[in-house]
Amino acid sequence: MNNKDIICPVCEQAKLCESVFADDFKHGDKTVRVEGLECYICENCGANPVFPGQIRRNHLYIADAKRRADGLLTGGEIKTIRAKLGLSQSEAAQLFGGGGNAFSKYERGDVLQSKPMDKLLRMACKYPFMLDDLYQHHGRLG
Repeated sequence: MNNKDIICPVCEQAKLCESVFADDFKHGDKTVRVEGLECYICENCGANPVFPGQIRRNHLYIADAKRRADGLLTGGEIKTIRAKLGLSQSEAAQLFGGGGNAFSKYERGDVLQSKPMDKLLRMACKYPFMLDDLYQHHGRLG
């Protein structure tokens, strides 16, 4: 289904148009402004529903804004580092810790990585030879 086929669930009379908006979110003692959040707008009644795919993307946008406010890597940056190191999500979790699904959750924005995990990822990216020491401690992954 493309957005031309989506009829407003509120008035059931008009098509929905894709739209973006910005909103503020509390994060600790800060307020974080997130731009580019996705929704639809009804041409007729002005309703602005948000559908599941948009909700998932918005969730990641919000998580990444919180990470940037804290000086942490974004989900995309974590994925890039993991790929650069040649690790699957499961292998990265085994090697660096954080639990079996940690990297999946970090990359989706479901969980914000700790500051120590963030530092470890940055160091592994900058000095990939240190993985050899981690492998010696944990054994080869597989």
